[in-house]
Amino acid sequence: MVGAVDVTWGHWVSTPPDTYNDEITSKGRNQRRADYVWGAFMLISGVGLFGYAVTSLIRRTPVLIIREDGIVVDVGAPGDEPVFVSWNAIDGVYCAAEKDPDGGSPYDVLVIDFIDPEGLPSEPWGASWDGNRLQVDATGWEKPIGEVTIHAGIALEQAHRLAAEEEMQDD
Repeated sequence: MVGAVDVTWGHWVSTPPDTYNDEITSKGRNQRRADYVWGAFMLISGVGLFGYAVTSLIRRTPVLIIREDGIVVDVGAPGDEPVFVSWNAIDGVYCAAEKDPDGGSPYDVLVIDFIDPEGLPSEPWGASWDGNRLQVDATGWEKPIGEVTIHAGIALEQAHRLAAEEEMQDD
């Protein structure tokens, strides 16, 4: 946006239109018209990019969504689609406090033990792997980590109980 102002009016960095004895020449008038077009294009583009950046900061996507049939985890790189994981592929969900490697205060993490972590990012953003255990940084979450863990644990137990009941019916 600053570049648009410079090209259109300021000419602090950009080349000003041609003049002769402080009078703008016909070539200078053409240059000024081109500067107005480029300045308008740059200003519209800058405002659009700025608006997109601000809305992306405000409208955050959740890292974890708990559903009846599994969880949706969004720990991939920006732009990657969130990954759905069935409860059958999860062994447990816990919360813990992780020590800050820089010596600061401990921070909350959500720990998800996967039976098979296939399909999940090998280098997650805001999380780390320890074998088949994914540790998701829960700093700044809207809901307390303990509440998230309780809801996930209830859904996991219910899914495992339903699977066990289906196995008993099949036998």
